Amino acid sequence: MSRKAKKKQTAVSRRRKKKSKRSFISIRIFSFLLLLGLLIFSMGAAGYVIFFRTTIAHGATLESGEVDIAFEEPYTNISELPSDIPPVRDASLPMVAIIIDDMGYHKKIGNELLVLPINLTFSFLPAAPFTPELEEKAFQSGRVVLLHQPMEPKSKEWDPGPGAFLTGQSKEEREKLFNGNLHAVPHAVGVNNHMGSLYTENREAMDAFMLLLKKQGLFFIDSFTSAKSQGLLAACEAGIPTARRHVFLDNVHSQDKVCNQLQKLVKSAEENGWAIGIGHPNEATLAALTNCREKLLKRVRLVSAQELLIKLNSQ
Repeated sequence: MSRKAKKKQTAVSRRRKKKSKRSFISIRIFSFLLLLGLLIFSMGAAGYVIFFRTTIAHGATLESGEVDIAFEEPYTNISELPSDIPPVRDASLPMVAIIIDDMGYHKKIGNELLVLPINLTFSFLPAAPFTPELEEKAFQSGRVVLLHQPMEPKSKEWDPGPGAFLTGQSKEEREKLFNGNLHAVPHAVGVNNHMGSLYTENREAMDAFMLLLKKQGLFFIDSFTSAKSQGLLAACEAGIPTARRHVFLDNVHSQDKVCNQLQKLVKSAEENGWAIGIGHPNEATLAALTNCREKLLKRVRLVSAQELLIKLNSQ
């Protein structure tokens, strides 16, 4: 082979090697980018599941200071109208108490609910960032204030948040937590449970809880997150004024659905003389209480949870 041919062959070989090397580098870069994209996608998917599909009771503060996270464990498939509602009747209209739970995280909606010209009862989460401000405002405006006591749910997926009662805690731990929670909601005259589908089924735990309430002179409203809740029985045996929720107003965040639930609440009160509904600070509930109240609530007397229990216990 001539020198010229050899030189040409060497040049071709070098070009092929360079091309092969460039191809190899391109494949490595592509593989790296593909793996990076898969990693980012996986992290995003995991973040979505953790952040949005898991209920985080202490919430995530947005730039506006508001939170947009659900606060309740899933509503269990239990009867909304318990068969053991004791009828209470007098010459006046049937009584309805509406409790707004989970107060303290939604500043704007919380303020709008507080200024509604209707007699709502407000239950505050002790560790919420806006509880001190909104709780004081509720008290100054003459609203009845409750402590929304966090309690252990059945599923570990749902976090009841700071200050929660758990079944494994000691008496001293529970008492310390409860005193701290009451300090955070100083105007509370009663308590209802936040979550607690597991805790409220434990009769021994609820009996001990009632001793704490009795010591502070507080009443108890069972939010009734479990059909097997022992709250009502434990409170009655402890001599504590008590009742339980009949209708959740905002299982579905839709004004029409909340209005339908208000209708159900009114019907229950008309049949039994009284009823208790529980709602939450969201736009649908605010809209329903603003737009549907005149038609529905003229058929009943809207009272605070405290007034209702005073009436029930006077029978």
